[in-house]
Amino acid sequence: MSAPAVPGHVLPGKFFVLRHGETVFNAARRLQSNAMHTPLTRQGFEQAVVMGQALRGALGERPVVRLHISDTGRALQTASLIAEELGIDWFAANRTPDLFEIDMGSWCGRGYDDVEADHGPITLADHLLRPAPDGEDYPAIAARLQRWIDAVGHSGETHIVVMHGISSRVLRGLLAGLPPHPDHGAPIAPSLVQGSIALIENGREEVFFGSARGTEHA
Repeated sequence: MSAPAVPGHVLPGKFFVLRHGETVFNAARRLQSNAMHTPLTRQGFEQAVVMGQALRGALGERPVVRLHISDTGRALQTASLIAEELGIDWFAANRTPDLFEIDMGSWCGRGYDDVEADHGPITLADHLLRPAPDGEDYPAIAARLQRWIDAVGHSGETHIVVMHGISSRVLRGLLAGLPPHPDHGAPIAPSLVQGSIALIENGREEVFFGSARGTEHA
């Protein structure tokens, strides 16, 4: 396992952090990977469009923003719909593997029930995932996200970040300066429903659009 992560310095500016829309793997309760470019469902398309509309309502048409996207098909597809709603250039986005989802190793592509039949529960409290033996742990996620934060710099701009469920919670934890989770060794923000947007501004987080998660599956 990696060494515990330490929250980075608070960055100036606004960070709108979004999870991609629902995919066919989400709907079928399968663990996704960063190499499988799984498509959005109809609901996933609708979620992406609504998130784009919410951002347009706050930022206006063609806002001056920096768009950052996890270099996975589902995040790129979601971001294309958001960019269309905002009237911004999808091609100018920063596409990066630093924003990837947690790597679940050899469990990727398998159903939750199938993996749990072999290895026991993988869904932890508060909708977190138990790292796979050959996968990535939470400090490792935090380390690559801190690398992304360091590269973004301290310009105080407005950023739109399209990524994933677990990794976005670690990024939000870092941006908000949360302490490391006592069990997982990295800052982890509360879970939000798919289609929600978190806003971290000058180190303070609020739910900009959507809500905290209830009891639905991760």
